[in-house]
Amino acid sequence: MFLVNISNPWVLLISLFLTICLIYIGKEAKNAYVPLVSLVVFLILLVMHGIQFLILPVQYETMGPILVRCLLVDFIMIFLAYMSYLWIDDIEAKAKKKKSIDNSLEWFWKNV
Repeated sequence: MFLVNISNPWVLLISLFLTICLIYIGKEAKNAYVPLVSLVVFLILLVMHGIQFLILPVQYETMGPILVRCLLVDFIMIFLAYMSYLWIDDIEAKAKKKKSIDNSLEWFWKNV
């Protein structure tokens, strides 16, 4: 069974580094579509890990805890990528003087 083990510490560090690089590039370019790439990749991984967990054959039951850790990491990385997408979308709207539909993160920055 093919498994992208994103809970492996080295793979996790590399994916975190690439996500942070995409966030930085998106912030500098003032383009919200750049961090959207990482969000889509982690959503695809989440769906893939969820399907693998649901149809896990009996002979691979030792992979159950690994898949649960992968799903947890996927959710955390999706949260990070989504928050960064909203943040960079707000930066892009201010830079291009576009009217944003809503200030999605304003409630967050007021509380911080």
